[in-house]
Amino acid sequence: MKFFKQAALTVICLILGIVIAMQYRSVIVNNSLAVYEQQRSSDLITDLLREKENNEQLSKRIEELQRELENLRTGSENETDRIAKLKKEVLEYQILAGLKTVKGKGVIVTIDSLGNTPVDDSNILAVLNELRAADVQALAVNDERIIATSEVRRAGSYMTVNGRKLLPPYIIKAIADPVKLENSLKIMYGVVDMMKYYDLKVEVKQEDNIIIPGVRDDGTVLRHDLLTPVE
Repeated sequence: MKFFKQAALTVICLILGIVIAMQYRSVIVNNSLAVYEQQRSSDLITDLLREKENNEQLSKRIEELQRELENLRTGSENETDRIAKLKKEVLEYQILAGLKTVKGKGVIVTIDSLGNTPVDDSNILAVLNELRAADVQALAVNDERIIATSEVRRAGSYMTVNGRKLLPPYIIKAIADPVKLENSLKIMYGVVDMMKYYDLKVEVKQEDNIIIPGVRDDGTVLRHDLLTPVE
């Protein structure tokens, strides 16, 4: 009888252990499934956010392409504007290089000899340098345009400028602020006073409409056949 009770108790404990083990296993599985589902939800949310960001980027790109398409559709007008802008820039560079005839306010300086002392190239250069210092924008000597490569050289009784023979009187035209130019030339003990000291006749006159021709474009003044651009 006692043996029967022990055996029954053992069987009951075994069954109870099995039930408990199965219950524990079920809890572990459920927890694992819960963690998996939670991780899966997190991954889905991450994927959703990533797709949302991709869609936003694609939308922006579509807008950019639409703008480019619109620009291409109206390309004729834009092209006209670009060509006009380029033409304006080319004209500005031509003016700066001295290739175009220009006009404006400025001064006219006339230099001649009063006696046996001839006008020297240093006298012409002194006036040109003083005018440059006064922010002159265009210069000419006897209508020969002065540019960066222009030479002023005395050859006997005449001058050569840009390889051309010039005879006195020498008329220098300058375009800029007339008052500033005249004040710069007529400053005490300045260029005009010094030339008068050497028996030279100097006259400075302001003008509202001075015309200065462009430099000769015949290949004798502007040369670049020996120049190669550095890239």
